[in-house]
Amino acid sequence: MGIRILLVDDHELVRQGIAELLTAEDDLEVVGEAATVADALVRAGQVRAHVAVLDVRMPDGNGLDLCRELLARDPGLRCLVLTSDDGSRAEAITAGASGFVLKQVLGMTLVDAVRAVGAGGSFLDADGTRDGTRDGAAEREER
Repeated sequence: MGIRILLVDDHELVRQGIAELLTAEDDLEVVGEAATVADALVRAGQVRAHVAVLDVRMPDGNGLDLCRELLARDPGLRCLVLTSDDGSRAEAITAGASGFVLKQVLGMTLVDAVRAVGAGGSFLDADGTRDGTRDGAAEREER
C-alpha cells in the first residue's frame, strides 16, 4: 500500500503541480486537496491520509495551527510543511510537523520528504536549494 497524501495550499496551480509530481510515483497517492483550513479539516476526516502537506499561509488561518488541529484529531497523521516562509521552521516543528521543506526545493526532494515522513521519519530541508536528498540524508532524523 502506498502513502496517501492530503495537499493543503490556497493556490490551485501549486496544488495541481505538486499532485502531478507526487502521483507520478508508484508509491504515492494524492487522496485529497484543500484550499482553506476549514476545507482541510473536513477533507482530512474523509480521505484518511497518511501525510498532510501543508502551506503555512492560508486565507482563513495558518498551516501551523492546522497541523496542531489535524494531529489532535488523528495522532497517526504525519504533517509536512511546504512553504516559502523559512522563518516558520522552528514553529512548524513545535506544532508537531514531521518535516519542513521550502517551496523552492527541487521536485525529487519533495518526493523524498513525503516518503521519509510517510515512513515515520522526519525531514528537515537545510536550505531549500539542495539538488536531492542524497546530500541531505543526514538531515533526516528518526523520531
